[in-house]
Amino acid sequence: MKKILGVNISHNVSFSYFKDNVLKEYYEEDRFNKIKHFYPPHPFFEQYEYEVLKKFKDIVFDAVVFVSFDRGDPLIDKAYIDNILKQVATKNVKFYNNQHHVFHAISGFYFSKFDEAIGLVCDGGGEIYHTSNSINFRVMESIFYINKNKIKCFYKHYSCGRNDFWENFHKIPSEKNFKENNIDIILSNKICCGYKFNLLALKANFNNHEEGQLMGIAAYEKKHNLNNNVLKIAKKAQKETLDERIALVEKAITYNDCKNIILSGGYHLNCANNFKLVKHFPKLNFFVDPIAHDGGTSVGAAYNYIKYEENFKN
Repeated sequence: MKKILGVNISHNVSFSYFKDNVLKEYYEEDRFNKIKHFYPPHPFFEQYEYEVLKKFKDIVFDAVVFVSFDRGDPLIDKAYIDNILKQVATKNVKFYNNQHHVFHAISGFYFSKFDEAIGLVCDGGGEIYHTSNSINFRVMESIFYINKNKIKCFYKHYSCGRNDFWENFHKIPSEKNFKENNIDIILSNKICCGYKFNLLALKANFNNHEEGQLMGIAAYEKKHNLNNNVLKIAKKAQKETLDERIALVEKAITYNDCKNIILSGGYHLNCANNFKLVKHFPKLNFFVDPIAHDGGTSVGAAYNYIKYEENFKN
């Protein structure tokens, strides 16, 4: 019996236990510590104990598979991993760094039960693209083809339009397009997807990590007594990002004629716009990853190790 534990050590810390290729248990750490959108504290504070790992104390895993985005400091990731490995027994350890979006796509594919699909991943910013002039870009949207035997990436759009990269705007053109490893790459300063909601939520005086509320406000405006400025911001974000998602679907079907579309990444917690996408493309079959946020990457990383490892380069 193969026993694999997937662990996401970035936002939405999560644990996915696969037994014989089937997901048996899934846990999010914030359900235990009651800290919404939990991000691990500094790893060197070793007194912090992951409560969920107590559930696995009697299991010897064939592998524990870790996933993270690129923090820029490998010592921090190592410290997180070392602390977790003190609490679980395993025969093998695998760490995937800076490969965030592909695990969103795999998570959605696992739950979809499609034989093949195009995976569209859209969020507030996953892995980093490092340039020769030290300007860093975070991926905002990706397109994958995936079936039961292989994964192929067609397209990635990276942006430096995040508040931690504003200082780089004057150094780059508004958009740069090229092909790398047979993947169409865009580097731009355009803010899109979930990060647009993040910035607009702050502009509307929402607390951090409340962009999801902004997504719903425009759809349910009649049920709220809202500040007109907040409502205007919400509508703007919904309209602009829906147009961007429609354009991404149209781009995706130029790469492959598969009619099955998987939506994953934190942006696709946006149920109102997901529904509008389905209505806009009546000839396509849509499936939304039930763990579309970063917690789902532990599912994707573990299932990748089980199914796709031999075709996947770390």
